[in-house]
Order: sequence, then structure tokens, then C-alpha cells
Amino acid sequence: MQQNFTLIIFTLILIPILLFFYWRLRLKKIAIYKSLILGKIEVFEKYNKEKVLTINSYPQGVSIKDQSIEKSYWFTVAELVVKFCSSRKNSQVLLLGLGANTIPSLIAQKNPKILQTIIEIDKFIIEACRKYFNLDQLPNYQILKADAFQILKEHLLASSAYSKFFILNSLFDIIIVDIFTGQPPYVSLNSNQPNFIEKIMPFLKNDGMIIFNRPAHNQESRNGGFELEKYLKTKFQKTDILEIFDPRRFKNHVITGWQKK
Repeated sequence: MQQNFTLIIFTLILIPILLFFYWRLRLKKIAIYKSLILGKIEVFEKYNKEKVLTINSYPQGVSIKDQSIEKSYWFTVAELVVKFCSSRKNSQVLLLGLGANTIPSLIAQKNPKILQTIIEIDKFIIEACRKYFNLDQLPNYQILKADAFQILKEHLLASSAYSKFFILNSLFDIIIVDIFTGQPPYVSLNSNQPNFIEKIMPFLKNDGMIIFNRPAHNQESRNGGFELEKYLKTKFQKTDILEIFDPRRFKNHVITGWQKK
């Protein structure tokens, strides 16, 4: 009995390890960057030609050509944005965190007239997105390499090498918070805290929408999503929380609030 139990435990440990290496073998590494801010940034190409950007081996975003993108949380966020802005003129979206340019690409694909303002802290993420994820092909965007927490804290008007006319003094129809890091739990824990949300609110129109992307892979992270929505209920007339099961084995919460109280 003891021998059988040991064999079962060994098998349960071995299977995830083999699956992990099988997944990595199906990837071709095409770029690597060493960031002092985030750590090891890598770009892979999968067997189906989909490109993946990882930080310390944790996926941050993908290219958008594969049809499976329509089942992803990135696609869900983009659909929310496009639908919300469909009846608005000169819509503006503020995106905190670039990832692999997945969400901006999907938004631009569906509605190229939406102006996207992107804040990204790491120059290598921007470089990788320019080279491998079609950042420069976005039809209507501006980007600033900066710390989103610092920018929002100081209400800065800024310019940078990445954008000649970056102005952060306008009100946005939608703000997307998608700030992930290079260390566990990989999502920024500061980005769902009341003091951070208070700093976001002045940049959002009264009838605007805020969207948070949060991991939901275990009970702790799921509880964090529920707590975030609970807090948003104190700030917005309407809130919602969507649980997305991505075919790439990601599980995320997309949490929204709109119409300020």
C-alpha cells in the first residue's frame, strides 16, 4: 500500500513537470532582454506562429493572429472597451501596462479611431513590442516610458523619447489597469488598493469606465478580485466581475466599474 501511494505521489509530481517541458519545447526563443526593473524578458514563437512575451518565464501577452485569442481575457477587455466607446466621439483610453501590446492591438483592430495612451515602465518591453508585436502599427496611440504609480501621484504632464506630445491632463473614457511584475504573484498588489484607485479617479470621466485585469488562478487571488469589486461598489454606480478561462491555461478576473457616484 505504501509503495502504491508513493508511486501515485511521484506520478502527480512528474506529470506537471513533463507538461511544462513539453510546453517549452514547443516554443522557439527569438529574443531575450535583461531588465534591471523586471528581470528576464523573453519572446517566444509557438508552433502555430503565435508569439509570447514572458517575464521571468511568466506569460505577459501574446500576438493576436491565432483564433484562440477570442477566448482570452485580452479579447474580453478589448470588447468591453470597443462596446463602451461605440456611441462616443473622440474616445480616449488610458492603459497602465503594455504587456505584449495585446490589448491595444485588439482595440485598434476593432476601432482604430480610439486614442490609446499607454504608460509602460520598462524600455525593453517597449522595444520588444516595437520589434515583435507591431506596436508601431497602432493607428492612434501615444506611449510614455514611466512608472504609472509616480505619474498618477504627481499628475504629471510629460514628454518622452517615445512620444513628442504626451499629455496626461485630459479625462479618459476608459482606464485599463493591467500592471504585472516580474516576481510572484506577478500582478502588482498595489494596483488594486484604495489609495491607488483614488489617484486614478481624477483622470476618469464621470460617466467613464475603469477595467482591472487580475489573476484568478487560486482562491487567494480570486478573493482579491472579489474584494476589489466590493471596493469599486463604493465608487461606482455599476460594477461587474467576469471570470475568464483562457485556452492557454490562464484564469483571470476582468473587473469593471462605471458611472461614478
